[in-house]
Amino acid sequence: MTTKRKRRRRRRRIRRQTLRDLCLMGFVLICAAVVFAGTQSVLRGYVKKHDDGKILSGVSVGHTDVSGMSRKEALEAVQKEVADCGAVMVTLRISEGEEFEASLKELGLSSPKLETAVDDAVEFGKTGNTTQSYKLIKKAEKKKLRHRIPLEYELGEREASKVLSTRSQAFLETPVNAAIVQAPEGIQVTESHEGEVLDTERTIENLTRFLNDDWDGKPGNVQAVIEKKDAPVTEEDLAGLTDILGSYTTYYGESGEGRTKNVESGANHLNGILLRPGEEQSANEAMEPYTIENGYAEADSYESNTVVQTMGGGICQVSSTLYNALLFAELEIVERYPHSMLVSYVEASKDAAIADDLLDLVFKNNLDSPIYIQAVLAEGNLTFNIYGKETRSPDRTLTFISDSTESEDTDGTRFVATENYIGYYAIQSYAHPEITAQLWKVATENGQEVSRDVINYSQYMAVPETYGVGVLSDDPADTDRMNSAIMTQNEETIMNTMNEILYGSAGTENTDGTQ
Repeated sequence: MTTKRKRRRRRRRIRRQTLRDLCLMGFVLICAAVVFAGTQSVLRGYVKKHDDGKILSGVSVGHTDVSGMSRKEALEAVQKEVADCGAVMVTLRISEGEEFEASLKELGLSSPKLETAVDDAVEFGKTGNTTQSYKLIKKAEKKKLRHRIPLEYELGEREASKVLSTRSQAFLETPVNAAIVQAPEGIQVTESHEGEVLDTERTIENLTRFLNDDWDGKPGNVQAVIEKKDAPVTEEDLAGLTDILGSYTTYYGESGEGRTKNVESGANHLNGILLRPGEEQSANEAMEPYTIENGYAEADSYESNTVVQTMGGGICQVSSTLYNALLFAELEIVERYPHSMLVSYVEASKDAAIADDLLDLVFKNNLDSPIYIQAVLAEGNLTFNIYGKETRSPDRTLTFISDSTESEDTDGTRFVATENYIGYYAIQSYAHPEITAQLWKVATENGQEVSRDVINYSQYMAVPETYGVGVLSDDPADTDRMNSAIMTQNEETIMNTMNEILYGSAGTENTDGTQ
Protein backbone atom coordinates (compact mmCIF):
# COMPACT_ATOMS: atom_id res chain seq x y z
CA MET A 1 0.00 0.00 0.00
CA THR A 2 1.33 3.26 -0.95
CA THR A 3 2.03 6.05 1.47
CA LYS A 4 -0.51 8.22 -0.23
CA ARG A 5 -3.31 5.75 0.36
CA LYS A 6 -2.36 5.33 4.00
CA ARG A 7 -2.73 9.08 4.57
CA ARG A 8 -6.22 9.08 3.05
CA ARG A 9 -7.37 6.26 5.34
CA ARG A 10 -5.95 7.98 8.39
CA ARG A 11 -7.83 11.21 7.56
CA ARG A 12 -11.09 9.28 7.12
CA ARG A 13 -10.64 7.63 10.55
CA ILE A 14 -10.01 11.05 12.17
CA ARG A 15 -13.12 12.51 10.57
CA ARG A 16 -15.29 9.63 11.74
CA GLN A 17 -13.91 9.93 15.31
CA THR A 18 -14.49 13.68 15.34
CA LEU A 19 -18.04 13.22 14.15
CA ARG A 20 -18.71 10.68 16.91
CA ASP A 21 -17.24 13.08 19.52
CA LEU A 22 -19.38 15.94 18.29
CA CYS A 23 -22.50 13.86 18.41
CA LEU A 24 -21.73 12.74 21.93
CA MET A 25 -21.02 16.31 23.03
CA GLY A 26 -24.27 17.51 21.47
CA PHE A 27 -26.18 14.77 23.23
CA VAL A 28 -24.59 15.73 26.54
CA LEU A 29 -25.39 19.39 26.00
CA ILE A 30 -28.97 18.62 25.10
CA CYS A 31 -29.34 16.53 28.23
CA ALA A 32 -27.78 19.30 30.31
CA ALA A 33 -30.08 21.88 28.75
CA VAL A 34 -33.10 19.69 29.45
CA VAL A 35 -32.01 19.23 33.05
CA PHE A 36 -31.28 22.99 33.47
CA ALA A 37 -34.57 23.98 31.92
CA GLY A 38 -36.38 21.56 34.15
CA THR A 39 -34.55 22.82 37.21
CA GLN A 40 -35.24 26.45 36.30
CA SER A 41 -38.88 25.62 35.71
CA VAL A 42 -39.09 24.12 39.17
CA LEU A 43 -37.26 27.09 40.70
CA ARG A 44 -39.47 29.60 38.87
CA GLY A 45 -42.53 27.76 40.08
CA TYR A 46 -41.17 27.90 43.62
CA VAL A 47 -40.38 31.63 43.38
CA LYS A 48 -43.77 32.36 41.80
CA LYS A 49 -45.49 30.42 44.57
CA HIS A 50 -43.88 32.72 47.13
CA ASP A 51 -44.59 35.90 45.11
CA ASP A 52 -47.75 36.61 47.11
CA GLY A 53 -47.22 40.34 47.62
CA LYS A 54 -45.68 39.77 51.04
CA ILE A 55 -42.20 40.93 51.91
CA LEU A 56 -39.64 38.23 52.74
CA SER A 57 -38.84 37.60 56.37
CA GLY A 58 -35.70 39.42 57.47
CA VAL A 59 -36.15 42.49 55.25
CA SER A 60 -36.23 45.95 56.82
CA VAL A 61 -36.66 49.46 55.42
CA GLY A 62 -34.75 52.06 57.37
CA HIS A 63 -35.09 50.90 60.96
CA THR A 64 -38.46 49.20 60.44
CA ASP A 65 -38.77 45.42 60.15
CA VAL A 66 -41.28 44.86 57.32
CA SER A 67 -41.13 41.04 57.31
CA GLY A 68 -44.33 39.46 55.97
CA MET A 69 -46.00 42.83 55.31
CA SER A 70 -47.93 43.86 52.23
CA ARG A 71 -46.88 47.00 50.37
CA LYS A 72 -49.62 49.02 52.06
CA GLU A 73 -48.71 47.76 55.52
CA ALA A 74 -45.01 48.38 54.96
CA LEU A 75 -45.66 51.87 53.59
CA GLU A 76 -47.71 52.82 56.65
CA ALA A 77 -45.10 51.37 59.02
CA VAL A 78 -42.19 53.17 57.38
CA GLN A 79 -44.14 56.45 57.18
CA LYS A 80 -44.80 56.14 60.90
CA GLU A 81 -41.08 55.59 61.49
CA VAL A 82 -40.21 58.81 59.64
CA ALA A 83 -42.92 60.70 61.53
CA ASP A 84 -41.63 59.34 64.85
CA CYS A 85 -38.10 60.35 63.90
CA GLY A 86 -39.35 63.93 63.84
CA ALA A 87 -39.26 63.92 67.66
CA VAL A 88 -35.55 63.00 67.71
CA MET A 89 -33.38 65.85 68.99
CA VAL A 90 -30.10 66.74 67.33
CA THR A 91 -27.48 68.78 69.14
CA LEU A 92 -25.66 71.40 67.07
CA ARG A 93 -22.19 72.19 68.44
CA ILE A 94 -21.01 75.77 68.01
CA SER A 95 -17.83 75.45 70.04
CA GLU A 96 -16.68 73.90 73.28
CA GLY A 97 -19.51 74.29 75.79
CA GLU A 98 -21.75 76.14 73.31
CA GLU A 99 -24.49 74.14 71.65
CA PHE A 100 -28.21 74.15 70.95
CA GLU A 101 -30.84 71.55 70.10
CA ALA A 102 -33.45 71.18 67.39
CA SER A 103 -35.89 68.41 66.60
CA LEU A 104 -35.80 66.80 63.18
CA LYS A 105 -39.43 67.81 62.69
CA GLU A 106 -38.49 71.45 63.20
CA LEU A 107 -35.74 71.00 60.63
CA GLY A 108 -38.24 69.72 58.05
CA LEU A 109 -37.27 66.01 58.03
CA SER A 110 -38.60 64.04 55.06
CA SER A 111 -37.79 60.91 53.07
CA PRO A 112 -38.69 61.71 49.45
CA LYS A 113 -37.79 58.23 48.12
CA LEU A 114 -39.66 56.34 50.84
CA GLU A 115 -42.13 54.67 48.48
CA THR A 116 -39.31 53.54 46.19
CA ALA A 117 -37.56 51.92 49.18
CA VAL A 118 -40.77 50.07 50.11
CA ASP A 119 -41.19 48.90 46.51
CA ASP A 120 -37.62 47.56 46.60
CA ALA A 121 -38.49 45.64 49.78
CA VAL A 122 -41.59 44.11 48.17
CA GLU A 123 -39.61 43.02 45.08
CA PHE A 124 -36.56 41.75 46.96
CA GLY A 125 -36.06 38.05 46.23
CA LYS A 126 -38.93 38.00 43.71
CA THR A 127 -37.28 39.41 40.60
CA GLY A 128 -34.04 38.97 38.66
CA ASN A 129 -31.98 35.76 38.73
CA THR A 130 -34.24 32.78 39.53
CA THR A 131 -31.57 30.77 41.30
CA GLN A 132 -30.57 33.74 43.45
CA SER A 133 -34.23 34.43 44.27
CA TYR A 134 -34.70 30.76 45.27
CA LYS A 135 -31.69 30.93 47.60
CA LEU A 136 -32.97 34.16 49.22
CA ILE A 137 -36.46 32.71 49.75
CA LYS A 138 -35.05 29.54 51.30
CA LYS A 139 -32.80 31.66 53.53
CA ALA A 140 -35.80 33.75 54.59
CA GLU A 141 -37.79 30.61 55.41
CA LYS A 142 -34.97 29.49 57.70
CA LYS A 143 -35.00 32.95 59.40
CA LYS A 144 -31.42 33.51 58.32
CA LEU A 145 -32.04 36.42 55.91
CA ARG A 146 -30.91 39.87 56.99
CA HIS A 147 -31.39 42.58 54.39
CA ARG A 148 -31.79 46.32 55.11
CA ILE A 149 -32.91 48.86 52.53
CA PRO A 150 -31.72 52.31 53.73
CA LEU A 151 -33.97 55.37 53.70
CA GLU A 152 -32.72 58.58 52.16
CA TYR A 153 -33.43 61.57 54.40
CA GLU A 154 -33.67 65.23 53.51
CA LEU A 155 -34.21 68.42 55.51
CA GLY A 156 -36.38 71.34 54.48
CA GLU A 157 -34.06 74.14 53.39
CA ARG A 158 -36.43 76.90 54.50
CA GLU A 159 -37.40 75.29 57.84
CA ALA A 160 -33.85 74.26 58.73
CA SER A 161 -32.33 77.61 57.78
CA LYS A 162 -34.84 79.51 59.92
CA VAL A 163 -34.40 77.29 63.00
CA LEU A 164 -30.61 77.15 62.75
CA SER A 165 -30.20 80.89 62.16
CA THR A 166 -32.54 81.83 65.01
CA ARG A 167 -31.15 79.48 67.66
CA SER A 168 -27.50 80.08 66.85
CA GLN A 169 -27.76 83.85 67.32
CA ALA A 170 -27.34 83.67 71.10
CA PHE A 171 -23.91 82.04 70.65
CA LEU A 172 -22.54 84.19 67.84
CA GLU A 173 -20.86 87.56 68.01
CA THR A 174 -22.90 90.01 65.96
CA PRO A 175 -20.94 92.19 63.52
CA VAL A 176 -20.95 95.85 64.51
CA ASN A 177 -21.31 98.38 61.73
CA ALA A 178 -19.43 101.60 61.63
CA ALA A 179 -21.82 104.47 62.29
CA ILE A 180 -22.02 108.22 62.03
CA VAL A 181 -22.67 109.87 65.38
CA GLN A 182 -23.02 113.46 66.44
CA ALA A 183 -20.56 114.02 69.28
CA PRO A 184 -19.94 117.29 71.18
CA GLU A 185 -16.75 117.72 69.18
CA GLY A 186 -18.58 117.20 65.91
CA ILE A 187 -19.55 114.39 63.56
CA GLN A 188 -17.57 111.20 64.15
CA VAL A 189 -17.44 107.71 62.63
CA THR A 190 -17.38 104.80 65.07
CA GLU A 191 -15.33 101.65 64.46
CA SER A 192 -16.76 98.51 62.92
CA HIS A 193 -16.11 95.03 64.33
CA GLU A 194 -16.27 91.70 62.58
CA GLY A 195 -18.62 89.07 63.89
CA GLU A 196 -19.67 85.49 63.32
CA VAL A 197 -22.32 83.94 61.13
CA LEU A 198 -23.71 80.43 60.83
CA ASP A 199 -23.12 78.90 57.41
CA THR A 200 -26.59 77.37 57.18
CA GLU A 201 -25.96 75.63 53.85
CA ARG A 202 -22.88 73.73 55.06
CA THR A 203 -24.47 73.02 58.45
CA ILE A 204 -27.50 71.50 56.71
CA GLU A 205 -25.08 69.42 54.62
CA ASN A 206 -23.49 68.13 57.85
CA LEU A 207 -26.92 67.27 59.24
CA THR A 208 -27.98 65.48 56.06
CA ARG A 209 -24.71 63.52 55.98
CA PHE A 210 -25.28 62.48 59.61
CA LEU A 211 -28.79 61.22 58.81
CA ASN A 212 -27.74 59.28 55.73
CA ASP A 213 -24.47 57.85 57.07
CA ASP A 214 -25.83 54.73 58.78
CA TRP A 215 -27.88 56.77 61.28
CA ASP A 216 -29.36 54.58 64.04
CA GLY A 217 -32.47 56.70 64.59
CA LYS A 218 -31.24 58.05 67.94
CA PRO A 219 -30.25 61.59 69.03
CA GLY A 220 -26.82 62.69 67.87
CA ASN A 221 -24.35 65.54 67.72
CA VAL A 222 -23.54 67.51 64.58
CA GLN A 223 -20.96 70.24 64.15
CA ALA A 224 -22.34 73.61 63.10
CA VAL A 225 -20.23 75.55 60.58
CA ILE A 226 -19.33 79.03 61.81
CA GLU A 227 -17.59 81.66 59.70
CA LYS A 228 -16.21 85.10 60.41
CA LYS A 229 -18.26 87.92 58.93
CA ASP A 230 -17.10 91.43 58.20
CA ALA A 231 -19.36 94.26 59.22
CA PRO A 232 -21.55 95.33 56.26
CA VAL A 233 -20.60 98.95 56.89
CA THR A 234 -16.98 99.85 57.67
CA GLU A 235 -15.16 103.07 58.50
CA GLU A 236 -13.90 103.17 54.92
CA ASP A 237 -17.49 103.08 53.64
CA LEU A 238 -18.41 106.14 55.68
CA ALA A 239 -15.24 108.12 55.04
CA GLY A 240 -16.16 111.55 53.78
CA LEU A 241 -19.92 111.15 54.32
CA THR A 242 -20.06 114.03 56.80
CA ASP A 243 -22.60 116.34 55.13
CA ILE A 244 -26.30 116.25 55.99
CA LEU A 245 -28.02 116.25 52.61
CA GLY A 246 -31.53 116.12 54.05
CA SER A 247 -33.19 116.03 57.45
CA TYR A 248 -36.75 115.88 58.80
CA THR A 249 -38.38 115.55 62.22
CA THR A 250 -41.83 114.46 63.43
CA TYR A 251 -43.21 114.15 66.96
CA TYR A 252 -44.54 110.84 68.33
CA GLY A 253 -44.15 111.46 72.05
CA GLU A 254 -47.85 111.34 72.88
CA SER A 255 -48.51 108.06 71.09
CA GLY A 256 -49.70 105.06 73.07
CA GLU A 257 -47.27 102.46 74.34
CA GLY A 258 -47.72 100.12 71.39
CA ARG A 259 -47.43 102.84 68.76
CA THR A 260 -44.37 104.34 70.46
CA LYS A 261 -42.69 100.95 70.40
CA ASN A 262 -43.47 100.50 66.71
CA VAL A 263 -42.14 103.93 65.70
CA GLU A 264 -38.91 103.35 67.59
CA SER A 265 -38.50 99.80 66.31
CA GLY A 266 -39.15 100.79 62.70
CA ALA A 267 -36.69 103.69 62.97
CA ASN A 268 -34.01 101.40 64.41
CA HIS A 269 -34.42 98.97 61.51
CA LEU A 270 -33.79 101.79 59.03
CA ASN A 271 -30.95 103.32 61.02
CA GLY A 272 -27.50 102.67 59.61
CA ILE A 273 -28.49 101.76 56.05
CA LEU A 274 -25.75 102.52 53.51
CA LEU A 275 -26.77 102.94 49.89
CA ARG A 276 -24.12 103.01 47.21
CA PRO A 277 -24.68 104.83 43.91
CA GLY A 278 -27.47 103.20 41.90
CA GLU A 279 -28.78 101.04 44.77
CA GLU A 280 -32.46 100.97 45.75
CA GLN A 281 -34.00 100.44 49.18
CA SER A 282 -37.50 99.41 50.24
CA ALA A 283 -38.55 100.86 53.59
CA ASN A 284 -40.99 98.01 54.08
CA GLU A 285 -38.33 95.34 53.52
CA ALA A 286 -36.02 97.03 56.00
CA MET A 287 -38.65 97.20 58.74
CA GLU A 288 -40.54 93.89 58.33
CA PRO A 289 -41.58 91.43 59.59
CA TYR A 290 -44.03 93.19 61.88
CA THR A 291 -43.92 90.66 64.68
CA ILE A 292 -43.34 90.67 68.41
CA GLU A 293 -40.01 88.91 67.85
CA ASN A 294 -38.90 91.74 65.59
CA GLY A 295 -39.75 94.41 68.15
CA TYR A 296 -43.32 95.38 67.24
CA ALA A 297 -46.66 95.54 69.05
CA GLU A 298 -50.32 96.11 68.21
CA ALA A 299 -51.44 99.69 67.70
CA ASP A 300 -53.88 101.81 65.68
CA SER A 301 -53.50 101.88 61.91
CA TYR A 302 -55.59 102.67 58.84
CA GLU A 303 -57.29 99.77 57.08
CA SER A 304 -60.11 100.08 54.56
CA ASN A 305 -60.61 103.72 55.57
CA THR A 306 -61.06 102.80 59.24
CA VAL A 307 -58.84 102.76 62.30
CA VAL A 308 -58.00 99.20 63.43
CA GLN A 309 -55.50 97.49 65.70
CA THR A 310 -52.67 95.88 63.75
CA MET A 311 -49.14 94.68 64.44
CA GLY A 312 -46.77 97.51 63.67
CA GLY A 313 -49.37 100.27 63.75
CA GLY A 314 -47.45 103.54 63.53
CA ILE A 315 -44.71 102.53 61.10
CA CYS A 316 -46.19 104.88 58.52
CA GLN A 317 -44.94 107.78 60.62
CA VAL A 318 -41.46 106.30 60.24
CA SER A 319 -41.75 106.00 56.46
CA SER A 320 -43.32 109.47 56.17
CA THR A 321 -40.55 111.10 58.20
CA LEU A 322 -37.95 109.33 56.07
CA TYR A 323 -39.77 110.37 52.88
CA ASN A 324 -39.43 114.04 53.73
CA ALA A 325 -35.73 113.69 54.60
CA LEU A 326 -35.19 111.98 51.23
CA LEU A 327 -36.97 114.85 49.46
CA PHE A 328 -34.62 117.38 51.02
CA ALA A 329 -31.64 115.20 50.01
CA GLU A 330 -33.10 115.16 46.46
CA LEU A 331 -32.83 111.39 46.17
CA GLU A 332 -34.96 109.56 43.62
CA ILE A 333 -38.33 108.34 44.93
CA VAL A 334 -39.21 105.13 43.07
CA GLU A 335 -42.48 104.34 44.91
CA ARG A 336 -44.61 106.39 47.28
CA TYR A 337 -48.30 106.17 48.19
CA PRO A 338 -50.56 108.45 50.26
CA HIS A 339 -52.82 107.21 53.06
CA SER A 340 -56.52 106.78 52.44
CA MET A 341 -57.12 109.40 55.14
CA LEU A 342 -55.15 112.36 56.43
CA VAL A 343 -52.55 111.74 59.11
CA SER A 344 -51.73 114.10 61.94
CA TYR A 345 -47.92 114.05 61.91
CA VAL A 346 -47.30 115.56 58.43
CA GLU A 347 -49.19 117.79 56.02
CA ALA A 348 -51.20 116.44 53.09
CA SER A 349 -48.98 114.94 50.35
CA LYS A 350 -46.02 114.70 52.73
CA ASP A 351 -47.01 111.22 53.94
CA ALA A 352 -45.78 107.84 52.70
CA ALA A 353 -48.00 104.86 53.52
CA ILE A 354 -46.78 101.32 54.25
CA ALA A 355 -49.15 98.36 53.90
CA ASP A 356 -47.59 94.89 53.82
CA ASP A 357 -46.64 94.14 50.21
CA LEU A 358 -49.24 96.53 48.74
CA LEU A 359 -47.88 99.97 49.61
CA ASP A 360 -44.24 100.81 50.05
CA LEU A 361 -41.71 103.60 50.08
CA VAL A 362 -38.88 102.74 47.69
CA PHE A 363 -36.01 105.11 46.99
CA LYS A 364 -32.78 105.10 45.00
CA ASN A 365 -29.39 106.65 45.48
CA ASN A 366 -29.11 108.66 42.29
CA LEU A 367 -25.93 110.41 43.44
CA ASP A 368 -22.31 109.70 42.53
CA SER A 369 -21.33 108.81 46.11
CA PRO A 370 -22.83 106.69 48.91
CA ILE A 371 -25.49 107.94 51.30
CA TYR A 372 -26.00 106.93 54.92
CA ILE A 373 -29.32 106.95 56.80
CA GLN A 374 -29.32 107.95 60.45
CA ALA A 375 -32.39 107.72 62.70
CA VAL A 376 -32.36 109.77 65.89
CA LEU A 377 -34.91 109.23 68.68
CA ALA A 378 -34.92 111.88 71.38
CA GLU A 379 -37.58 113.36 73.66
CA GLY A 380 -40.48 111.99 71.64
CA ASN A 381 -39.05 113.22 68.34
CA LEU A 382 -38.06 111.08 65.37
CA THR A 383 -35.43 112.57 63.07
CA PHE A 384 -33.96 111.11 59.91
CA ASN A 385 -30.66 112.52 58.66
CA ILE A 386 -29.36 111.64 55.20
CA TYR A 387 -25.54 111.86 55.18
CA GLY A 388 -23.39 112.06 52.08
CA LYS A 389 -21.03 114.33 50.14
CA GLU A 390 -22.64 117.67 49.42
CA THR A 391 -22.15 118.82 45.85
CA ARG A 392 -24.98 121.36 45.67
CA SER A 393 -24.39 125.08 45.92
CA PRO A 394 -24.40 126.39 49.53
CA ASP A 395 -26.75 129.12 48.32
CA ARG A 396 -29.39 126.57 47.23
CA THR A 397 -32.40 126.11 49.52
CA LEU A 398 -35.45 123.88 49.20
CA THR A 399 -39.02 124.38 50.35
CA PHE A 400 -41.83 121.84 50.06
CA ILE A 401 -45.32 123.32 49.98
CA SER A 402 -48.48 121.30 50.50
CA ASP A 403 -51.28 122.77 48.38
CA SER A 404 -54.70 121.25 48.98
CA THR A 405 -58.39 121.75 48.24
CA GLU A 406 -61.30 120.51 50.32
CA SER A 407 -64.71 119.22 49.39
CA GLU A 408 -67.81 119.40 51.62
CA ASP A 409 -67.38 118.75 55.33
CA THR A 410 -68.15 115.40 56.87
CA ASP A 411 -70.76 115.38 59.63
CA GLY A 412 -71.52 112.78 62.24
CA THR A 413 -69.48 110.53 64.50
CA ARG A 414 -68.31 106.97 63.93
CA PHE A 415 -67.65 104.42 66.68
CA VAL A 416 -65.29 101.47 66.26
CA ALA A 417 -64.48 98.56 68.57
CA THR A 418 -60.91 98.39 69.88
CA GLU A 419 -58.90 95.72 71.68
CA ASN A 420 -59.14 97.61 74.98
CA TYR A 421 -61.11 96.78 78.08
CA ILE A 422 -64.65 98.07 78.48
CA GLY A 423 -64.44 101.62 79.80
CA TYR A 424 -61.99 102.76 77.14
CA TYR A 425 -63.46 105.60 75.06
CA ALA A 426 -61.13 107.86 73.13
CA ILE A 427 -60.93 109.74 69.87
CA GLN A 428 -59.16 107.83 67.11
CA SER A 429 -59.21 110.41 64.34
CA TYR A 430 -60.71 113.84 63.85
CA ALA A 431 -63.25 114.55 61.13
CA HIS A 432 -61.96 115.91 57.86
CA PRO A 433 -63.45 116.43 54.42
CA GLU A 434 -62.32 114.85 51.19
CA ILE A 435 -59.03 116.48 50.27
CA THR A 436 -57.08 116.69 47.04
CA ALA A 437 -53.48 117.75 47.53
CA GLN A 438 -50.29 118.25 45.63
CA LEU A 439 -46.76 118.82 46.87
CA TRP A 440 -44.63 121.56 45.34
CA LYS A 441 -40.85 121.56 45.40
CA VAL A 442 -39.54 125.11 45.32
CA ALA A 443 -35.80 125.68 44.84
CA THR A 444 -34.08 129.02 45.37
CA GLU A 445 -30.53 130.19 44.83
CA ASN A 446 -29.19 133.42 46.31
CA GLY A 447 -32.75 134.18 47.41
CA GLN A 448 -34.17 133.85 43.89
CA GLU A 449 -36.61 131.11 42.91
CA VAL A 450 -35.07 128.95 40.19
CA SER A 451 -37.63 126.14 39.94
CA ARG A 452 -41.10 125.11 41.11
CA ASP A 453 -42.21 121.54 40.42
CA VAL A 454 -45.06 119.27 41.53
CA ILE A 455 -43.64 116.25 43.36
CA ASN A 456 -46.82 114.25 43.86
CA TYR A 457 -50.61 114.27 43.81
CA SER A 458 -52.61 112.76 46.69
CA GLN A 459 -56.29 112.03 47.32
CA TYR A 460 -57.70 111.64 50.83
CA MET A 461 -61.17 110.37 51.60
CA ALA A 462 -63.67 112.19 53.80
CA VAL A 463 -63.81 110.71 57.29
CA PRO A 464 -66.16 111.51 60.18
CA GLU A 465 -64.89 111.99 63.68
CA THR A 466 -64.04 108.50 64.95
CA TYR A 467 -64.02 107.22 68.53
CA GLY A 468 -62.56 103.94 69.72
CA VAL A 469 -64.63 101.95 72.21
CA GLY A 470 -63.11 99.14 74.27
CA VAL A 471 -64.93 95.78 74.14
CA LEU A 472 -62.64 93.41 76.05
CA SER A 473 -64.00 91.75 79.17
CA ASP A 474 -63.51 88.62 81.25
CA ASP A 475 -67.20 87.96 80.61
CA PRO A 476 -67.90 87.15 76.92
CA ALA A 477 -71.52 88.27 77.39
CA ASP A 478 -70.36 91.80 78.22
CA THR A 479 -68.19 91.85 75.11
CA ASP A 480 -71.19 90.83 73.02
CA ARG A 481 -73.30 93.60 74.61
CA MET A 482 -70.68 96.25 73.81
CA ASN A 483 -70.29 95.04 70.23
CA SER A 484 -74.07 95.16 69.79
CA ALA A 485 -74.17 98.69 71.19
CA ILE A 486 -71.41 99.83 68.81
CA MET A 487 -73.34 98.40 65.86
CA THR A 488 -76.13 100.86 66.60
CA GLN A 489 -73.68 103.77 66.06
CA ASN A 490 -75.68 105.65 68.71
CA GLU A 491 -73.52 107.40 71.29
CA GLU A 492 -76.18 107.36 74.00
CA THR A 493 -76.73 103.63 73.58
CA ILE A 494 -72.99 102.97 73.68
CA MET A 495 -72.43 105.07 76.82
CA ASN A 496 -75.44 103.59 78.64
CA THR A 497 -74.30 100.05 77.86
CA MET A 498 -70.77 100.83 79.01
CA ASN A 499 -71.96 102.29 82.30
CA GLU A 500 -74.42 99.47 82.95
CA ILE A 501 -71.58 96.96 82.58
CA LEU A 502 -69.14 98.97 84.68
CA TYR A 503 -71.42 100.38 87.38
CA GLY A 504 -74.69 98.52 87.12
CA SER A 505 -76.57 101.60 85.92
CA ALA A 506 -76.87 103.82 82.87
CA GLY A 507 -75.32 106.79 84.62
CA THR A 508 -72.70 109.10 83.25
CA GLU A 509 -69.67 108.01 85.23
CA ASN A 510 -66.33 109.12 83.82
CA THR A 511 -64.41 106.57 81.70
CA ASP A 512 -60.69 106.45 81.14
CA GLY A 513 -61.10 108.09 77.77
CA THR A 514 -62.56 111.28 76.36
CA GLN A 515 -66.28 112.01 76.32
